[in-house]
Amino acid sequence: MLPNLWKIYNLRESPYFQDTLGNSQNRHPLTLFVGRQTEAKQLLATIGGSGSSRQAIGGPPGVGKTTLVQSVKATAFESGYWATDGVVPFYPEDTVAQVLGRVLGGLYDAILTARPMTADAPAMQTAQQLVRVSRLQSGGVNLSLMGLGGGFNRGESASTPPEALLLDGPRIINELLKLVRGSDGNGVLLHLNNLENLSEKDATNAADILRSLRDTVLLQEGLHVLIVGTTDAVMTVTSAHTQVRSVFTTPIILEPLPIVDVKALLTARYKHLRLDTKRDAIPPVADQAIEELYPLFRGDLRSLLKALEEGTTLLMGVTSNADGSIPLAELRPALKQRYAALIQHLTQARRDQLVAWAKAGPAIEHDQGTLQTLWKITQGTVSTVIADLSKDGYVAAMPKNDTRITKYVLTGMSRLIFD
Repeated sequence: MLPNLWKIYNLRESPYFQDTLGNSQNRHPLTLFVGRQTEAKQLLATIGGSGSSRQAIGGPPGVGKTTLVQSVKATAFESGYWATDGVVPFYPEDTVAQVLGRVLGGLYDAILTARPMTADAPAMQTAQQLVRVSRLQSGGVNLSLMGLGGGFNRGESASTPPEALLLDGPRIINELLKLVRGSDGNGVLLHLNNLENLSEKDATNAADILRSLRDTVLLQEGLHVLIVGTTDAVMTVTSAHTQVRSVFTTPIILEPLPIVDVKALLTARYKHLRLDTKRDAIPPVADQAIEELYPLFRGDLRSLLKALEEGTTLLMGVTSNADGSIPLAELRPALKQRYAALIQHLTQARRDQLVAWAKAGPAIEHDQGTLQTLWKITQGTVSTVIADLSKDGYVAAMPKNDTRITKYVLTGMSRLIFD
């Protein structure tokens, strides 16, 4: 058996995992969910107070959007709304038929999960054929039927044209929703996701698709939709067309969790992961270190947890603190050394550009114009540099302001190197 060094802290494993809570593909329950009560109540009240609803949740990467939706789906499921762990994804250059097929597939999965005995119903049989065709043609989705695995591979082909799906899909969705209402279900809740991975052009295309599906799909009785993505993507998708904006509630934009909730979240994890339940777990990282580091990550909880896990792995068992928790004075230099070594994999030009930004002020927000001046390069080259540094995790885009100008900031990893 391999050694478990986390047992030093009376823990079964790392409490700084970055997985989404409550997903059937991981081991971490939704009981560890902390915070977001106001947002959850608002989302659930809208679902419970209408026969059909369309809501959107936006925020920066790592702020906890997906976990919030997982919690909402679980609560709704307990109240008679059918849902699965799966999502209906958007992909670049999607077509109306492809998204329609995924929506139909999500609805089919939810019904099959909640009432497996309905599989032989005529509407389910027809839906099964269309879902299969859709998934074979477009690459479909990975099924997640409350713990039941399955799926279709991307790239397989099928012969039925998308016109058949566009013609029959809305009618079958209507029949499936009637089946839900006739089987004591209050409705079906679908999670539309993946907007974080869409360019501005692709987000506009997603908005066009939603406009095409508005009357035939989105407004059908019994269907409740939650769209999730970055603030800019969500605002584009839900407000680009009046026809879509008029049927969506005002998007909920998540702010960073307050530090008190971050500490409560970690306390819940420490308790849940204890090896010996008769003894308290030892927090691997001291609270004061977490309080100091969190602002550097601007609410990106996922990246903070990753940094805490990496720092603990480096210093596990060798801290000078009497209680075993790693203090900021030891954690920060260890992380700085680790991340400083990583930037050596960048080209010299990209390293020089990061250093120039840090010397001007690591906390400063820049737009493409100020970066053009700072780096003394053309605006077209600025876009390339930002794309490269963002891809490698050193730079992040802030939501657009009222003038639609995108500001960029150094990420927590960069701040740890240069602050």
